[in-house]
Amino acid sequence: MMRGVALPPDVPGRLWLSAMPGRFEPLRRFLAEARERKVALVLCLAPVEELAALSPAYRTAVTQGTLPFRWLNLPMRNFGLPPDLPDFHDGIAQATQALRAGDAVLLHCAAGLGRTGSAAACVLKSLGLPTEQALQRVREAGSNPQTAQQTGLVERF
Repeated sequence: MMRGVALPPDVPGRLWLSAMPGRFEPLRRFLAEARERKVALVLCLAPVEELAALSPAYRTAVTQGTLPFRWLNLPMRNFGLPPDLPDFHDGIAQATQALRAGDAVLLHCAAGLGRTGSAAACVLKSLGLPTEQALQRVREAGSNPQTAQQTGLVERF
């Protein structure tokens, strides 16, 4: 389920990408993998309403606070951009800090493709990679910005 992204050699953490937990597999299976991979922080790029529609069990775990990791919501519209760029930048900074501290970080949206790829490329740029190298590493992990707007977000980050 989780796809790893190659990080710069001086970054001790692990970056994982996936579809929304519980959407395509039982939530318990995702949680077992998250524990096995020692995921410390999850950045959810889907609005909470999308969680309720696509993975009700995950939405329940989020609202009840029963997830075994820190959870941060950085909602983006599907095929779009984050409505609050300062919050998005802050969330990417938190992911970067966690990776530099040696933590495992997971990014997801609904399918783990466009929004996830856009945010992952921003994380890699924040770790010092140039845009093209960041995008290439994200593509190698099976994600990519899906629109010109998302590509522009990565380029401007």
